[in-house]
Amino acid sequence: MEAGTTTIQITMPEMGESVTEGTILEWLKQVGDEVELDEGLVEVSTDKVDTEVPSPAAGILTKILVEPDETVPVGTVLGEISPNGAAPAPAAATENGGSSSDVDFASDESAVEEAEHGADAEESGQAAKEETEASVEVAVPDMGESVSEGTVLEWLVKVGDVVEKDQGLVEISTDKVDAELPSPVAGTIVEILAQPDDVVATGTVVARIAPGVGAAPSPSPAVAEPETAATTATTGGNGDLNATPVAARMASANGVDVSNLQGSGPRGRVTKDDVEAALAGNGSKPAPAPAAAGAKPIRGPAATLARFMNESRSIPTATSFRTLEVDTLDGRRKQLKGAGKKLSFTHLIAWAIVQAAKDMPVMTNAYAETDDGKPQRVIPEGVSLGLAVDVERKDGTRSLVVPVLHQADALDFPSFAARYDELVVGARDNTLKPDAYAGASISLTNPGGIGTVASVPRLMPGQGTIVATGAISIPPGLKSVDPVKLRELGVGKVMTMTSTYDHRVI
Repeated sequence: MEAGTTTIQITMPEMGESVTEGTILEWLKQVGDEVELDEGLVEVSTDKVDTEVPSPAAGILTKILVEPDETVPVGTVLGEISPNGAAPAPAAATENGGSSSDVDFASDESAVEEAEHGADAEESGQAAKEETEASVEVAVPDMGESVSEGTVLEWLVKVGDVVEKDQGLVEISTDKVDAELPSPVAGTIVEILAQPDDVVATGTVVARIAPGVGAAPSPSPAVAEPETAATTATTGGNGDLNATPVAARMASANGVDVSNLQGSGPRGRVTKDDVEAALAGNGSKPAPAPAAAGAKPIRGPAATLARFMNESRSIPTATSFRTLEVDTLDGRRKQLKGAGKKLSFTHLIAWAIVQAAKDMPVMTNAYAETDDGKPQRVIPEGVSLGLAVDVERKDGTRSLVVPVLHQADALDFPSFAARYDELVVGARDNTLKPDAYAGASISLTNPGGIGTVASVPRLMPGQGTIVATGAISIPPGLKSVDPVKLRELGVGKVMTMTSTYDHRVI
């Protein structure tokens, strides 16, 4: 809200760095309608997704500035809302001396309340307003330019709980990382505005806190609404009332009964994709089978990796194998270790890969296609090395994530090793920002740590090469031979490395 005004602007939201504009499909509310916080106001379509723009505040829709079928860039003001139930200025107000911007909405609303409910209602409303104004908002933070929304996983607190500054309040999952939102102040939770499984955009207020120890809680009835709504869901499908406008129109035009469809959208809402799937099957899509016992959703960086794994199946790769003597590598590590440097073989191999990629930059090239399907070679600036890291979550499950050491070729070795360690620790502690997992041009994975001799890993989209290291050991069949005899025979430790690359550009 701008200072000195009584309206809040509704803007076309950011929906990913590759989305620059959207087309208005349908307004779900009309001027004069009352709206709730986060209630859907208008449905917009982009080249990537159709979505509803939620209300930034509770109040009354006072202006619609962009009509259906108009295409506007991200950030465009679509309409305006008068917050806290303030109604648009009546025409009589302007006739009595002054423009509509001079009307005292607060005074006008208090007069109506007093006439209908008496002075007690006015005092109660004023007290609630003061409490809201005094509260501190907890909003979904910016988690990187490629992240525009997240899913509420679990609230760690409830209304009425007293919290400390920086205490975790709620766990949010994005396609890059799972993160806890910390409390910005010490105080009492007075309102929770988003429920588990809700998808919320960055900047969305999800809770309010009354600052100060012992602040009186003021539970909002809105907290219980999602639960009430959930109890009305049908067992066979989601029903007409839980379909997006685009899905409803498409279903109506093609004779599909949306009440029989199981939605895949947020909170089970039927989407355009669900209707298209039903049409592709020449009938209503049956409800999916219930999840297997013990099934858990994959979220955060692990979900991104799973999606990339699926996409990797379309990449035509080739793999080269080399078995290398590593006596020199082993000796160099021992020297560094003796000098007090805590370095693994993987530190040194990662550094060597970066130096090799500087000499052979084609290994970092990636393949892409234009919108009309023409092939392209993508040549990145510098070498950004992805590091496959095994992570154990709080619940004991394990997953693989790949943080990226950006512009690794511009670092000296001490800086490289320090950043390497920061990324590994951050990935395991789940403290890295989403952008830390994006932008690799070449990756390293080390299954040799669990005894694997050689492997052919999956090449992720957007990368040129992935290198895998095998176990470092004496060749099989010679491990029982006396070490002195082995040296006389010239036998030393070896390691098999594989290089899997995109054969379209390499």
